[in-house]
Amino acid sequence: MKTLFCFVLSGLFSASLFGISQKDTLVVGYTEAPPFIYASEGKLDGLNYRIWEELMQSQDDTYTYTSFQYMDLLQALEDGTVDVVITPLSLTAERGENFQFTTPYYASHGAVAVAVPSAWQKLRSTFGGLVNSNFLKGIFILILIIFIFGVLGWYFEWRHNTEHFRKGIAGVWDGVWWSAVTLTTVGYGDKAPKTVWGKIAALLLMFGGLLFVSGLTAGIASNIAVNEISSDYSALDHFKNHKVGTIANSQIHDYLKTHFFRDINAYSSLEEGLNALEDKEIKGFMFDEEILRSEISLLSLDEKLQVLPIKYDAKFYGFGISKAHDTLPRILSKGIMKMRDDTDWQMLLHEYGLSDFNQ
Repeated sequence: MKTLFCFVLSGLFSASLFGISQKDTLVVGYTEAPPFIYASEGKLDGLNYRIWEELMQSQDDTYTYTSFQYMDLLQALEDGTVDVVITPLSLTAERGENFQFTTPYYASHGAVAVAVPSAWQKLRSTFGGLVNSNFLKGIFILILIIFIFGVLGWYFEWRHNTEHFRKGIAGVWDGVWWSAVTLTTVGYGDKAPKTVWGKIAALLLMFGGLLFVSGLTAGIASNIAVNEISSDYSALDHFKNHKVGTIANSQIHDYLKTHFFRDINAYSSLEEGLNALEDKEIKGFMFDEEILRSEISLLSLDEKLQVLPIKYDAKFYGFGISKAHDTLPRILSKGIMKMRDDTDWQMLLHEYGLSDFNQ
């Protein structure tokens, strides 16, 4: 009788280790989110998959993988349909009220993907940087300088240097031609002043014109650069006035809503959202950077879509665990911390093109 009691007690203790019966099977939910978890040749792979498999090697529990749409995954975790979610989930206080988290294993931030501009769009952007009032004023002043010094050069030279500066209107044109060639430092040498005043005018034109042209060139380059930055959407606020997309029920979705983005399209999958971006249905698609880059590569959209160097909404990833389990979060967290302290952790991250947030 005593032996039977001990056997029953031992069974109850082992059953309570994960808060489930030993005969129960853990339901592990996921949504493909490369490079963290994805299907390759009919088999799961990715950083999170490898972490989970490593953690389960030291446990006797059985488990099965179940795929969900992202918008259904969190609800399945909340209502207990799944026991663990190994898709990267951002740790937030709001989510912490509905389910549990392991200790973080990775840190990321939001990014923006946009369509790569066509050659025509790039050309239009370049010329767009030239069409402004400051540029037109500069060109007008440049022409005025060329004309004034051309007339001065002709006035000082036409009596003593008729070979290069003719009389009348033809001579004025000679002066303007000489002024333009001198100012732009082309220096054909077909016309040159011989009088003292003509040479003084040439010196003023060369040095003064050099300074002016340098400033004008710098202004043109600055306008083109500013216009290209604008067309590349280097500021996140630029997207607040455009239609953007993200994954429904994601942390990025919440971020966009709370930061006054006016027109947000919520998609059920990354592929759906990136295809909408490719088709110009939205101006930008926003999600976690590593996942965005990997999905674009997997869909062979590298030449059509690009990820901008915009970082926002820093976050930590952890595994989500149903509140039905009491000890599982602690056990998994210990395993994750042990893995992160292992010398092979950096190699594992590198294998999936990732880098540690402590580096």
